[in-house]
Amino acid sequence: MGRDRDAPRRVPGHRDYEQPEGNMRSGLLNLALVAGLLVAAPAVAQTDGSFQGTSLLGERMVTPHNGNKNVGDPALLARAAADAKAAFDANMTIDTATWYGRVLFYQGYARESADVYRQALKKYPDSPKLLRHLAHRQFSLRDFDASIETGLRAAKLYEGLPLEREKLGPDYFPSTPDIVQYYLYYHLGQAYFAKHDFDNAAKWFARSSQAAALGFDPEARTANTYWEFLSLARGGRMAEARKVLDDYDLTLFQVHPEGGSDNYFDGIQLYKGHRDAKSFFTNQDSGRPFADADGMAASTAYSLANYYMLRGERDAARTWLKRAINVDSWSYFARIQAEADWAALFPGEDYRLDAQ
Repeated sequence: MGRDRDAPRRVPGHRDYEQPEGNMRSGLLNLALVAGLLVAAPAVAQTDGSFQGTSLLGERMVTPHNGNKNVGDPALLARAAADAKAAFDANMTIDTATWYGRVLFYQGYARESADVYRQALKKYPDSPKLLRHLAHRQFSLRDFDASIETGLRAAKLYEGLPLEREKLGPDYFPSTPDIVQYYLYYHLGQAYFAKHDFDNAAKWFARSSQAAALGFDPEARTANTYWEFLSLARGGRMAEARKVLDDYDLTLFQVHPEGGSDNYFDGIQLYKGHRDAKSFFTNQDSGRPFADADGMAASTAYSLANYYMLRGERDAARTWLKRAINVDSWSYFARIQAEADWAALFPGEDYRLDAQ
């Protein structure tokens, strides 16, 4: 699920992360830093969280306090947000705006993150990096047309330029210096997919694969293979879709040498016929960013929904779309795409799990 947001791949608070000594001191620090969260995100209400918008099915999208999903220890994340806000307020540059918006997004504040990028774009209107991040937030907030418009503008500005890497965050909150164009093209693919423009979705997922090609990134290749296959298959281009699957030859160990599962790898194996659909669904927390129990439930359910759609089994697809939609968090790509599918394929039908 790490491709859902620009998440650190090894972050404080993960099961495999070595925690520093000094628990008592850390506990005292936590109390001070949790208060810093409210400084970093002043729009957060004191009651039920921050209202972010409305889903495609009319539900309120609210991020509760401590809304991060396996991103990091809440205190360290609060510290990173407070420090990022201070740096942004002291000197608004493209880099300070980029990082502050990213940390807000880690906390689940997509609307507040988008506001940071809009503010910075007033000063740097032609920054493709700021536009790329704004396009991602617009997608998460279900404004697909705006996301595509913003993303295409960023893509045009990047034409002919070398690949650009994000600057790292602070040492105490390590992040991966991801290639900006990779995520720009990847999220354009997501936005087109949500609009069921599968030809353009396949085009941009292919572009994101090219942007990551010079560095051996098996996780990026896996995510792109999954979505490019679905784009081609859902668009009726089955021969091309099958070739994308056949060309994928990575093992799970290559994708995640440290062990564990990967929802996109598993989805590819399902579509290849190497996994049994009857035992595919899981809601087991993987420990990776944005792959908590809800994230895994939404992702595996959405893979099954597409599996049955491609087999022409509409009722089974309906059942699994419901499972993908009915998770607590509103920000997962699988849930967003499931909402878009439900609105297009089952308009007016009740998407709740207990509905007949």
